[in-house]
Amino acid sequence: MENNSSARLQQTLTDNLKQITDMSLSFAKPLMDNLVNNFSILSQSALAGNTPIKLPQFKLQSDDCCTSKNDCPPHCLSNISRKAMVGERIIVPFIIKNHCNTSKTYRVGVRELKDLDGQLAPSQPVLNKTAVTLDAGQHERILMGIDLSKFSEGKIYAAEIVLREKEYNQNVCFTLYVEDEEGVTVTPLDEKKYKLKWQSWKDHFYCETRPGPQRS
Repeated sequence: MENNSSARLQQTLTDNLKQITDMSLSFAKPLMDNLVNNFSILSQSALAGNTPIKLPQFKLQSDDCCTSKNDCPPHCLSNISRKAMVGERIIVPFIIKNHCNTSKTYRVGVRELKDLDGQLAPSQPVLNKTAVTLDAGQHERILMGIDLSKFSEGKIYAAEIVLREKEYNQNVCFTLYVEDEEGVTVTPLDEKKYKLKWQSWKDHFYCETRPGPQRS
């Protein structure tokens, strides 16, 4: 009798545990199906490129610092203008910097200096260097000299400083204005003002000097 009761109790517990497991699976299965379905839809949208979720994108740093193949470099990387008088000899400095991750060698030249009518200037610019080799992040200064002893006042001249690594010319546009410079006006003061000095009332009296401390 006791054996039959124990067997029925064990069977009842087993049936109850099976029912609980079946109920749990019945609830979990729709959730798992929805989760898998959502991931599938998200993956397809991401591949199509229309996912609303913005994922971070990382671009490895490269030593390629050139512009795109479809883009041309600007005509003037930079502009330099200078005013000078006839008879001056000027020095125009500029700096070349390598912002790439590898060493670069640049050839440096300057085209003919001409006025607005296309006439050559009486003397041409001279560079102190024709090439520079720069490590990554390094910069170097170059000097361009012009002798204006035979120039004419009131004219404007222009030239292009050319930088070239391999295939493309990159220009620094230079403009020279030949103008007269009046300078700063200085008016000297009257020398008498330097000789007249205000004197203290003590200067009109002669006081005896106090004796110093006596030594024993």
